[in-house]
Amino acid sequence: MRQSAPIAREEWGMLILFLSCAVGAYMRFNPTMLAGFAINDGGMFAVMVDDLRANHFVLPVFTSYNHLNIPYAYPPLGFYLGAIASLIFGLDSTQIVRWLPAFFATLSIPAFYFLALQLLKNKFHAAVSTFFFALMPRAMWWFVMGGGLTRSPGQFFMLLTLAVVIRLYEQKRRSDIVLAGIFGGLAVMSHPEAAVHTFVSAIFLWLMLSRTRADFIHSLLVGVVVAIVSAPWWASVISNHGVAPLLSGAATGSKLAAVFNLLFFVFTEEPYATVIAVLGLIGIAHRLIRRDYLLPLWMAIPFFIEGRSAAGPAAIPLAMLAALGLVEVILPAIQPSPSKEADVSSTERNIFIYLILYLIFSTSQFGIQLAAATLYPPDEEAMRWVRENTPDDSRFLVLTGTTSVSCDSVMEWFPAISGRKSLFTVQGAEWTKGAGFNEYVRSTYPVQECLANSDLACLDEHVDRADYDYIYVSKILRVNNCGPLAPQRQFPYFVESLKSDAGFEKVYETDGVLISRRK
Repeated sequence: MRQSAPIAREEWGMLILFLSCAVGAYMRFNPTMLAGFAINDGGMFAVMVDDLRANHFVLPVFTSYNHLNIPYAYPPLGFYLGAIASLIFGLDSTQIVRWLPAFFATLSIPAFYFLALQLLKNKFHAAVSTFFFALMPRAMWWFVMGGGLTRSPGQFFMLLTLAVVIRLYEQKRRSDIVLAGIFGGLAVMSHPEAAVHTFVSAIFLWLMLSRTRADFIHSLLVGVVVAIVSAPWWASVISNHGVAPLLSGAATGSKLAAVFNLLFFVFTEEPYATVIAVLGLIGIAHRLIRRDYLLPLWMAIPFFIEGRSAAGPAAIPLAMLAALGLVEVILPAIQPSPSKEADVSSTERNIFIYLILYLIFSTSQFGIQLAAATLYPPDEEAMRWVRENTPDDSRFLVLTGTTSVSCDSVMEWFPAISGRKSLFTVQGAEWTKGAGFNEYVRSTYPVQECLANSDLACLDEHVDRADYDYIYVSKILRVNNCGPLAPQRQFPYFVESLKSDAGFEKVYETDGVLISRRK
């Protein structure tokens, strides 16, 4: 039987890279296409895009979101990109937060390849790393949501910054000082956590790759360019509000329990067999045996620096570790005979085909689940009714039955779509509550638990009726912790308690929503 001609390793790597970009783009756009609306969050950011346009692209002092005078202190690059895109394409802000995050999350795939190539110095290894990055659920999860309007550009510019910084340390090109500074400044202008991770990673890479006085000076110069590029934002915030909002935002991220995600290695979020995680563990062992600590340490650092969002930046070195585990450990161990360095053997080819098919299936299933974490039409319709049929200064007590505030689409989108004040919507409070933010979030839990476990009397124990004008009840809880509930939860006991109370009158009801006005 005639054997097929061997495939050159470089050609196979280019094919894997092309598939990574193409399939990775599909995986990032598919959830929002399935959902028909922005994934999960983004309501506050949609309002901030509108605020920016209404203020003629000059940074406002406050955002109009939820009528709370929240300082317009959030890094604004995503809002500028969204406002420009809305002008060019004629899209409203809800559509912008639906599509723009997936676009920048897709751009992060080739940016990751650039970084992997700088670190691994091998096109084939970099291509395989990119494949795992493109199809790792955690590398895309929070970046394709509506809130990815800021997170995705932050990830994209962070990857570019670190790649150029590595090249600067190795090649000493002065032009890279300016380029790294520009990319770093744009990362700072995109997302607070991207700024932290970029800064910490750059220091770590200097310690691991250089430790020379010349590169330390180069790093300082990069920092100067970063400060200049980002100055229009932080100078405006300090001028309008002082440093208090920036300090408040910096005090809300830490979460020590996230370290357990590192210990148990569950942060890849793979829905079935955790192939990437297992390969990553093999890659870690391989690097440690060789006393090459850069990638294992880099993966661990975010869990101690920024617990809440650590899995996102940790996915970057993990994808490279998974590639090394596969290419340098698994494949050589299972081949019947050593293959030529320049060619890909039939064994390697078959394993790659299996991994490609399996991870496409696995990640697409994750995307289908993620698409469920969205605002459903009954709630959107009810919110638009509120905008058209209630006074502008109305105060709403919004009840959804979940304490997963970061995955409560109804709670976040209510002020954005209705234009009315929601008492227990927490988005934006990180810029005013500071270190008390987490305690404030926990204070909202008993109110939501009344909907799930009790009646109107429970609600009266936690909230004075004089504090609100309307109660908005989302009757069906479809999603919890950003995943679909099976079966969905309903709250008939509380709904009947509200309907029978003489102090309220029903003003709106569908199968999904009940709105009652306090008499």
